[in-house]
Amino acid sequence: MAKILIVEDELVSRSMLELILQQAGHDVVCAVNGSEALAAAQQQCPDLIITDVMMPVMDGFELCRQCKADQTLQQVPIILYSSDYTEQQEQKLGLELGACRYLVKPSPPQLLLGAINEVLTEQQRSSLSGKEHPLDEEMKLLRNYNEVLFNKLEAKMQELQKTIDEQKKYEESMKAMQAQIIQQEKMASIGQLAAGVAHEINNPMGFITSNLTSLGKFAERLDTYIAALQGSIYACSNHTGLDELDQLRQKLKVDYIISDLNELIKESLDGANRVRRIVQDLKSFSRVDQAEETHANLNECLETTINIAWNELKYISTLERDFGDIPQVVCNPQQLNQVFLNLLVNAAQAMDKSGTITVKTWSEPAWVCVSVADTGKGMPEEVQKRVFEPFYTTKPAGKGTGLGLSISADIVRKHHGEITVTSETGKGTTFTVRLPVEEEKSKS
Repeated sequence: MAKILIVEDELVSRSMLELILQQAGHDVVCAVNGSEALAAAQQQCPDLIITDVMMPVMDGFELCRQCKADQTLQQVPIILYSSDYTEQQEQKLGLELGACRYLVKPSPPQLLLGAINEVLTEQQRSSLSGKEHPLDEEMKLLRNYNEVLFNKLEAKMQELQKTIDEQKKYEESMKAMQAQIIQQEKMASIGQLAAGVAHEINNPMGFITSNLTSLGKFAERLDTYIAALQGSIYACSNHTGLDELDQLRQKLKVDYIISDLNELIKESLDGANRVRRIVQDLKSFSRVDQAEETHANLNECLETTINIAWNELKYISTLERDFGDIPQVVCNPQQLNQVFLNLLVNAAQAMDKSGTITVKTWSEPAWVCVSVADTGKGMPEEVQKRVFEPFYTTKPAGKGTGLGLSISADIVRKHHGEITVTSETGKGTTFTVRLPVEEEKSKS
C-alpha cells in the first residue's frame, strides 16, 4: 500500500480517482490545486503524486517544477494526468520538468493502476535522484513552459470567443423568434377584433341594403302612380285648381325628385355593396391565425389585400394591375395576404412623392410569381443584403419594427417559395415572390 497525493480541482474527477485508488488498497490524500498540494507534500511526504495540469492558483507544471526543486520532494515520482494538455509538446514539457508519466484523462482504471504500479516498482528498485537543471536548462524549461501556457491560453480564448459568438447568434435567434411569435399573436388579436367589427358592421349593412332595394321598388311604383294621376288630372281640362297644382309641382321640384330618386337609390346601393365588399375582405384578411391550407388564386388574394391597403396607397401612388392567367396554389391565403400587405405598404412608404406601384402576376413552369414594384427612392446594395434580417430597418425610430419583411420571408419559406429584391437607388424597388404550384409542392 502506497500513500498517494491526488491533485485535482474538479470534484467528480477527484472523487472517481480517489475511489479507484482506495479500492486498489492505497492510502489517498487529496488537494484541489498545486499550492495546496505542495503544502500537504512538504508536511507529509507522499510516495506518489498524481496531478491534473490545468488548475487554479498553481497548475500541475509549476507543481512538478517546484517539487523537483525541493530537496525533500525531488525524489517523489509524479504522474501528470490531464484532459486539456494533451499535445506532444505539452507532454514533452511535463516530462522535462520531472514527471515520470504523462497520462491522458480519462484513462481506464486498469491502465491507470498499471502505470501507478510501474512507477512505484521503479521507485522501489532504485532511489531516484532529482535532476538539477543548470541555469540555461532551467531557463529553457521556463521558456517552454511559458510557450505551452501561452498556446493553451490562446486556444482557450479562441474557444471562448467561439462560444460567445454562438451564444450571441442563439440569443439573436431566440429574440427574433420571440418577436415573431409576439407579432403573430398581435396579428391574431387584431384579426379577432377585425372579424368582430366586421360582423357588427355586416348586420346593419344587411338591413340598409335590403331597405334600399325595397325603397327602389317603392319609388318605381310611386313614379308609375304619380304619372297615372298626372295623366288623369290633365285629361280634365276644366278641373279647378289645375294651375295651382302645376305651380306647386314646379315649386317642390317633383319632376326633378322623381327623375333623381332612382339614381340616388342606385348610388346608395353601390356604396352599401362596396361597404359589404370591404367588410368581406376585412373578414377574409383578418383570419391570419388559420392554419389550414387550401387552393387559392393569388389574383383574388391580391385584390382583397389591395382593398384593405387602399387607404395607404391612394394618396401617394397610382396603382397599376398586371394580372396574368395563373394556376391556383395550395397555400394559407391569410398568411400570404399579410405578405402582400407588407409589400404594398412598404412600397407606398418608399415614395417621397407621388409615384406608381405596379402589382404583377405571371406563371412559370411549376411556379406562380407575384411582383410588387414601386418608383420610390430605392435601396443601396448593403441595405438589400440585410433587408430580410429580423429587426433591421431603415425607417426612423417608432416608424417600424424591422419585422415586416422578416416575417414575410419566413411565411414564403414555409410555403416552399422564395422572395427576392432588386433595387436601384433613385429609381425604385421590386420585390418578387415565387410560390410552387401544387405539383411542385407535393414533390418537396
